[in-house]
Amino acid sequence: MSIWKCPGQDRSFWKPEDIFESPCPNCGQNIEFWKDDVTLRCPACKQLVTNPRFNPGCAAWCSYASKCLGEAAKTIQNQPAIVKNRLEVAVRKKLSQEPALLSRALKAARKAGELAEAAQLSPLIPVAACLAGIPAREKGWSMEEITSILEQAGIKDETKGEIVRLIESPDTGDGVDPYRRVYEQAVAGAPTVQESTPPA
Repeated sequence: MSIWKCPGQDRSFWKPEDIFESPCPNCGQNIEFWKDDVTLRCPACKQLVTNPRFNPGCAAWCSYASKCLGEAAKTIQNQPAIVKNRLEVAVRKKLSQEPALLSRALKAARKAGELAEAAQLSPLIPVAACLAGIPAREKGWSMEEITSILEQAGIKDETKGEIVRLIESPDTGDGVDPYRRVYEQAVAGAPTVQESTPPA
């Protein structure tokens, strides 16, 4: 009896294009990548080079990812975009019966992401603050509920602290904190549920 192997990692399922060459961005030397290589050391200049075609695929969510990819799975699962997606899924579940509030949180999160990128800030903090903070304010979630949903998404302590600070601290109006500025602008651009509901 054969032992089951994840199709994504079983090389008998691979296509020819899953093994390719790409030039080192540092010295131009061609490096042979396999699709599951996250990084390789350039044989010429010895610099660590990221696989330009690496796609985390199922490693982003699969509980067996660490068995397939080892330590690389943690790196993949902690990427901000993947963490943000996990948080969005958790918020969608929690607000499944409240589409207007969910829509507002998602709209603000999208805006926060755009503003953060324009300001060259990491978008995870203001995006997560919108996703968790808007429903928290409107539904009166406790700080335990907020931190629980952030932890479910795999948000680390330092980042979690920054997000919680944005959610629970009122705007000082000093405009010094760039994350605060992005968060407040995004929230202001998403009308409250009452404001977005047309009169009967």
